[in-house]
Amino acid sequence: MTYQTHQWSYRCGLGLICLFFFCGCRAEPPTPPPPVPTVPVATTATPALNAGDYNDKGLACAGKGDYECALANYQQAIQLKPAWAEPYDNRGLAFAAKGDYARAIADWDQAIQLQPDLADAYLNRGLAYYKQNDYTRALADYDQAIRLQPDDYEALYLRGRAYSDQGNYPAAIADFNMVLQALPDNAYATIARGIAHRRAGELDLALADNDRAIQLRPNDAESYYNRGNVYSDKLDWERAIADYNQALQLNGKLVSAYINRGIAYTNQGDLDRALADFNQALQLQPDRADAYYNRGLAYARKKDNVQAVLDFQRAIELSRDPAFTKKVDEQLSLLGVH
Repeated sequence: MTYQTHQWSYRCGLGLICLFFFCGCRAEPPTPPPPVPTVPVATTATPALNAGDYNDKGLACAGKGDYECALANYQQAIQLKPAWAEPYDNRGLAFAAKGDYARAIADWDQAIQLQPDLADAYLNRGLAYYKQNDYTRALADYDQAIRLQPDDYEALYLRGRAYSDQGNYPAAIADFNMVLQALPDNAYATIARGIAHRRAGELDLALADNDRAIQLRPNDAESYYNRGNVYSDKLDWERAIADYNQALQLNGKLVSAYINRGIAYTNQGDLDRALADFNQALQLQPDRADAYYNRGLAYARKKDNVQAVLDFQRAIELSRDPAFTKKVDEQLSLLGVH
């Protein structure tokens, strides 16, 4: 509060001029006013945030997709409580969401060192390894997560996917079976098991899983796409194309559906529609080596060898798969290009 200082004025009265003249005009000093008591302003001190508060703030930021905010808050939590595993686990998720798997894995390493029974850290680190195609390490982490939490069906599902991508289809199917025994309406495990059956060449079982997946998720483009792939493997081009049509109706940007429908059209001899599909795929994703390769095959069947060679060469430029590159080289050799 601000207090004003008042200026006091004293004057000699007119009737006392002489007296004041002879005696001097002398006024007594004024008595100062009593001091106004200072009333303290009521304030509520904001308590300092603790590690749990910062961890919670980080989770809130991550929930909104603001990973920089999440990382800053997890860092504060770690500084305040460096022996606590949870903010390391959560910070790992934020790093992974940004695609920084090296830092994410380092945080999960630290979380596991601090709390060796933290199943989530094994599960999350396993998924990071999986994203980097390191299936051996991913499977080791999923194994540990399942040992710690045997009823963790998410871990079983993820381990099944890793087995499937590694080529161990019986183990993958066994994991998906365990998930579906407990959760029979789980569409993700149904879809994944269908993919594993197809990769194993068990097309009728794959078809049954894809039928079930479409029943569970009738508006899911991926389910129709997967069933179309099974029909393609069975050389049932009409049904394959029908499923790819449905997939693209639900998701017009599903590049692989354009490519696979183009392959089906090529096998039917409908080369103009095939080329239209490959062109659309490349418009959406210009770096798809398989689209160039399959378009090259369609051009070769149309006897447009110049365009076929250009497409095959572009496919090789984009390819990182030696087996795929060898297959394209064989087509170039058939056209007399070495």
